[in-house]
Amino acid sequence: MNALTAFVYETYHLGLRTTRRFVRVPANWISIIFFPLIQLLVFSQLYKDIVQLPGFGSESSYLAYLAPGQVAFAGLMAVAWSGYGLLVEFRSGYLDKLRAYPISRWSILAGEMVPLFFQAAAMAAVILVVSMLLGATLVTGVGGFLLILFLTGAFGIAFAGSSFIPALLTKSEQATSTISLLLFPLMFMSTAFVPKALMPGWMQVVNDWNPVTYLIEAMRALMITGYEWGAIGKAVLSLVVLGAILQAVTLWAFRRLAR
Repeated sequence: MNALTAFVYETYHLGLRTTRRFVRVPANWISIIFFPLIQLLVFSQLYKDIVQLPGFGSESSYLAYLAPGQVAFAGLMAVAWSGYGLLVEFRSGYLDKLRAYPISRWSILAGEMVPLFFQAAAMAAVILVVSMLLGATLVTGVGGFLLILFLTGAFGIAFAGSSFIPALLTKSEQATSTISLLLFPLMFMSTAFVPKALMPGWMQVVNDWNPVTYLIEAMRALMITGYEWGAIGKAVLSLVVLGAILQAVTLWAFRRLAR
């Protein structure tokens, strides 16, 4: 068995264990779905007339505008505390047992990371289906549905470093949870709830550099207008840049832990 085949084999089986650990605790996936689902149900009714403001342009349904942001929010929630599970394995001694086996150290990290793609995509699928049941449109059909799930999964992998990095560096559950909470304003300072035109000036500057906004705008196009490849390309580019930075630091931090 060559090194690449061994790496894939080890990652697959370690990833299955990570997935079972996630699924077997209902609080994991219920808590992820709960917040974006409540926002979708409540905000779409509470602020349904906000689309009459000039900044919304021709948009006539706040539910249609709000849904892509909540799909992205589900993806963010799916990975916001992803580093916590690695800390549990570290505290229990399981990580030390894995390091004693004749397997690649990197497959241990990959076994934690790869399932996040599917977790983020699955959580996004739930919110997306609920959105459509409530009346949101998906003009691109099945292709758009799958592309939205792919983008959300890719976002999960790219953004996961924001949880793994503090977990690996601090080895503290409290610090990891706190830092993850500090990243939540990224969602509120995106176009998830209102267009850029309705934001204060300083927030518009943050929004211009916010990768969450590019993800949401690509999803919104897929749901409302069609395949806008410019928006999709910007989303993919932002995820590549975000992922390259965060994953590089994650690999460095894991190397320090695994010595």
